[in-house]
Amino acid sequence: MTVGWEVQNVKKDDKSKHISNLLLPDQKYGFFRYWPANNLKFEVIGYKKIPLFSIIEKKFLHFHLFQSLRILHKMRKYDLLIFFHSQMGIVPALFKSIFKLKTPLILIDVEGLGRKNSRYVLPFLKKAISSIDHLFYFASVQKEDYQRYLPEIIPRSDFIPLGLDPSRFSTNGAKVEDYILSIGYQGTNFRDWRTLIKAYAQLNTKTRLLIVGRNKLEPEEIGGEKLPSGIEFLKKTNLLTLNEITSRAKFVVLSLPERRHSFAQLTLLGCMALGKGLVISRVSSVTDYLKDKEDALLVEPDNSKDLADKMKLLLNNPDLVVKLGQIAKKKVESKYTENRMAQAIYQRLKDKNLI
Repeated sequence: MTVGWEVQNVKKDDKSKHISNLLLPDQKYGFFRYWPANNLKFEVIGYKKIPLFSIIEKKFLHFHLFQSLRILHKMRKYDLLIFFHSQMGIVPALFKSIFKLKTPLILIDVEGLGRKNSRYVLPFLKKAISSIDHLFYFASVQKEDYQRYLPEIIPRSDFIPLGLDPSRFSTNGAKVEDYILSIGYQGTNFRDWRTLIKAYAQLNTKTRLLIVGRNKLEPEEIGGEKLPSGIEFLKKTNLLTLNEITSRAKFVVLSLPERRHSFAQLTLLGCMALGKGLVISRVSSVTDYLKDKEDALLVEPDNSKDLADKMKLLLNNPDLVVKLGQIAKKKVESKYTENRMAQAIYQRLKDKNLI
């Protein structure tokens, strides 16, 4: 399997990292450890930063060309290819199509291939997906884009919910402190910082807003808004520290733009696993996982008044915060675990005689 993130070979588990970032001795990688077949052998290739090339891929190509080249010469030796992230898998899929390789290829499409629909890109995508044996996606809205731009992939695709390992998310008895938490190291493509700042300015509260993942916000990211007092920043941190910070927050707020693919889901699932009350934008990557007023408060995107009203509601109703968090935690443990995700992928591939 090739994944779109860095993977480390380690001698023992490191709880400060997601399990997907670790290759442990004598243990199957990631969700493979839940697969019932013990006779399968796995090789995992993680994302590797290459000076200059990685910048070119991110800024201009928007897919991992140089990362993909690391796997192309080895594709024939495997019985099954799985690419977690379409940016890693689309070049090998195109390569498979051109050279008519027989090895089954599975793509987990996080980025949403249906969004890459320009007249210059679409012909290459269609050629590539002709060689994809099955595709999985974590946001059901992606099916609408497949139907519109890549209908041929529909019979070979399935929506399955993303899952995480709840055992890596523990509050350790942390006591709640007087701050609201927002999480995100990305820019405005993945976080609506302007709406968050405008909403917080309307609260007129002494409760701080702590933004984890950023050292500051640039003026263009907040539409020229003036940062109100009470906002603090903390650079991106490890999982253990983030769990502690999240556990101590009154609640979490995630202001998101609409992107029509899987994003922010691991962050929201982590907050749910920690039993935190959550205010979050009603965007398509979220609505598969949360139900308004049941396990979170959903707000209209780009609506600072709605966001401020929901934040005030939780500030004034601590019992509601606890209730939302408890229900969210139970929901993760019953529906959105890595085990359930792994079993769903395994069963579908088995049904199609791909494993």
